[in-house]
Amino acid sequence: MPKFGVRSVAGDLQIIDKSTYETFYPYSPIVVVEDFLGDTTVPEQWTSIDVSAVGNTTPLIAADVANGVLRMPLDATSEAQESGATWNDQRPLILNQNLVIEMRVALFTLPTLLSEAVWGLAGDKNAVADTVAEGIWFKADGDGVIVAESDDTVTDNDDKSTGITVTAGQYKIYRIDCTTITSVKFYIDGARVAAATTFDMSTVAGLKLQPYFHNAKASGAGLGVLDVDYVKIWQNRA
Repeated sequence: MPKFGVRSVAGDLQIIDKSTYETFYPYSPIVVVEDFLGDTTVPEQWTSIDVSAVGNTTPLIAADVANGVLRMPLDATSEAQESGATWNDQRPLILNQNLVIEMRVALFTLPTLLSEAVWGLAGDKNAVADTVAEGIWFKADGDGVIVAESDDTVTDNDDKSTGITVTAGQYKIYRIDCTTITSVKFYIDGARVAAATTFDMSTVAGLKLQPYFHNAKASGAGLGVLDVDYVKIWQNRA
């Protein structure tokens, strides 16, 4: 049974599950909740990323699988591949409006070789996540070690240790709290991580963002499968 609790963050009341660290409902002016339930395709507001070389007849499908999970796989073909989901570069989320994103995510198959998975917030999509101009996300690069990153085009924080290593299929709740844009905070299962780093995203206070899930490899036979159980996003009205 859930153990209910409440907290107040930047003036917003939030009902939480104290045992799993899930935010049941944030009382904010704008709330987006996506559980990926009731369909066998990517929901309408999402755009799947499905890129593999010409001649590869095995599509990389970011599709709703059993129990409402958005799955983003790479296969063993030795080639550049991308799998994932965004809002098709529609960026209605505003950084300085007490923006928060929470995601329940698992690496169903841990990344290998050159495979890299990221999940969080970003600007416009790019084939290589590390070259996206603006991003605030968690990353697993070639293994189950989770790092935190931010880049506002001026201040770039790469590969900051969270102290967390996951196993294949292990779900955790990841939260990125942008209520203070000069010090964005990262949480895993309710505990703040990478706290020794100041993730300053203040170069463009009103930066427009989108949810960003990307699993890719530049070449080679690397594997990796990213599963997303839910996404919750909330912010004030701009």
